Amino acid sequence: MRKARAWWQIFRTIGGGMQAGRQLNALFRYSVLMSLEHVGLYKFLEEPKSYGEILSELNFVDGEYTREVFGTVVNDSNNVIILEGEHYVRNPEEPLPNYEELMKRTNPRIRPLMQVAENMSDDILGRLMDERVDLPEMFERNENKLVNMFHEVMGASVYSKVRIAVFNFLPRREFHWLHGKKLLEVGCGSGRETAELWSIFEGDIRITAIDPVPSMIEMARENFSKMVKNVDPQHPPISSENTPVFEEGNAINLRYEDNTFEAGFFAIMLHWTSDPRKVIQELVRVVKPGGIILGSSSHKPYINPYVDLVIRSSRNSYGFCWKEEFINWFEEEGRRVELVTPAGIFRVINTPDDSLVQ
Repeated sequence: MRKARAWWQIFRTIGGGMQAGRQLNALFRYSVLMSLEHVGLYKFLEEPKSYGEILSELNFVDGEYTREVFGTVVNDSNNVIILEGEHYVRNPEEPLPNYEELMKRTNPRIRPLMQVAENMSDDILGRLMDERVDLPEMFERNENKLVNMFHEVMGASVYSKVRIAVFNFLPRREFHWLHGKKLLEVGCGSGRETAELWSIFEGDIRITAIDPVPSMIEMARENFSKMVKNVDPQHPPISSENTPVFEEGNAINLRYEDNTFEAGFFAIMLHWTSDPRKVIQELVRVVKPGGIILGSSSHKPYINPYVDLVIRSSRNSYGFCWKEEFINWFEEEGRRVELVTPAGIFRVINTPDDSLVQ
């Protein structure tokens, strides 16, 4: 029944979800392919070249990321590069994607993600050349351009409904139990998500919200009241007792004492961290025994590889994990995770499972 409620919430939002997913994948594919176009790769490959020749010509470094970029492009069903033996060559029969045509085929609701992908793809070449940037730097450069883009994107209905679905997945008794409790929100972004969590509990929740990007935290503090009103114009009163605490923080090294919170929450952010396993270890540590860890986490193989490549253009982003990895990281802590795929909605009771404890 709980899974049905969660799925219904997602289905209502996405509707033509498969089509929207294909459009999103096409946007990120465009960003990766055009990054390689900007550096002159396709012109260089008008004649077959070895991997070593490509690295030398374009100042790319050999590494896991570089090999995955080439593997993804070559194995694409519409591959613009062909691997012939040990040599790469431009596929003359496959044109590069056209921006205008791509926009015509893209639902206006997800077009803002194109701007996000384009802005982040600036760092793909940097990573190929081992000139990577840290996540906060990526978001805050160019007058916080990416911060402002993400603020718009995180207000999209698909993200809102996924967050609602997370709480629909809880047994009703657990949802009611959470009222008035202390909840740690990891990766709050601009605070839009925080406002939605606050509204789900009608203000009866004590939220501490963290994010590693200073400008995100500043935006969240300044605009929380406005965002709550946007989410729910008839919201309950905001007071000093129920206003969330926004703090700059690193998910892999939480500053809080053991057993500080009754609940820990994150949604669609684990791929941004450098060490997802450590994030889970930290949440298990700071959430009280018997508390709840919940949220959503997108996993392979449901994530398109081009999306993963764009995310990993940041120096300290792990990218998307396999669902088996996600489950194993909790089991290593002796916790059993209940998971709904492909949405990646999960629920964990923070009590050791004797069958998992070594």
